[in-house]
Formats: sequence, C-alpha cells, structure tokens
Amino acid sequence: MSPRNVLESQQFVHAATAGRRAAGCWKLATGQALSLHPDTHGVLQIAQGQAWVTLRGVLADMPGAAVDHVLRPGEQLTVAPGQHVVMEAWSGSGCAEPVAFRWDVLAAPALAQPASTAARDWECGVVQPLRDLGQALGQGGRALGTALASVAGAGGRFAVGFARFALLRIAAPLQRRPA
Repeated sequence: MSPRNVLESQQFVHAATAGRRAAGCWKLATGQALSLHPDTHGVLQIAQGQAWVTLRGVLADMPGAAVDHVLRPGEQLTVAPGQHVVMEAWSGSGCAEPVAFRWDVLAAPALAQPASTAARDWECGVVQPLRDLGQALGQGGRALGTALASVAGAGGRFAVGFARFALLRIAAPLQRRPA
C-alpha cells in the first residue's frame, strides 16, 4: 500500500511508512485526511466515529468516477487494487470526533473466512490502545530527554557566564591597584 498526498492544504496521515505494512487498527484525528492507494484487495472498517470516504477509480463501468460514503462504526468498504480512497473524520453537526478504523489486506483465504468479531474487538479495544500507550510513553520519554538536555545546556552556559562575570569582578580591582 502506498500513501499519496491529494490536497496540499490539509494535514495528511500516511498509513504506511518505510518498511511497514498498513494493517490493523489506526486512528485518524479531526482535521486530518488519509489517502490510500492499495495494491491488493482490502477492507476498510470503521470501529469508532464517522468517516467521510471518497472512493475513486474503476467503479463498475465508470473509470475515474468518484463515490462518497459516510461510514459509521461497524460498517465497512471493500477496496480493489488501483482504487483511491480519501478518508476524514466527519459529523453532520460540524464537530467531528476522531475515527478509529481497521485496514485489512484481503488474501484469497481471508476473503472466504474473515476474522471473528471477538478478535477484531480485542484488537481495537485492547491491543491498539496498548500500542498507542507505548508510543505515547516513547514520545514522552524523548521529550523528557530533550528537555533535560536543554536544561543541562542552559546550566552549562549559566556556569560559564557566572565564572566569566566573577573573574571580571575579581580581576578588575586587582588590575587597578597601584604597585
């Protein structure tokens, strides 16, 4: 799956980064859009919130046509290779909540037997929040490390400045003394 930006003015979330497949539960914050160009069959399923999804590509007899969908929790959309999906959080009232969704690549056996609902619920309800927590703790640790490095740098600059000030205050009266 290769992500591609569609609109330069919006913030975009890329579902796949270097060396990582886009599968499992994902979150899409309000004000962000997601653009997908899958190279295999897949299913987009909404776990939480509402999403406005535009599906563009080969649709029946209309190549290049676009169809809009509003997907609610539990609803899904099958996407064929070569189609383009743009998704964003949506609410009719104007204040959209973040969207939690699943993207599953469909292989031939997976088309015949989808994962159980309990397994999907466990993935979205337990495993993904634990991944999110681990990522948040990692980001917090990096931020704390950066802050400590900045404090150490400021402390070092303060010590050098104070030493320079003290030397000037001590050395100046010594130089003015008559011999």
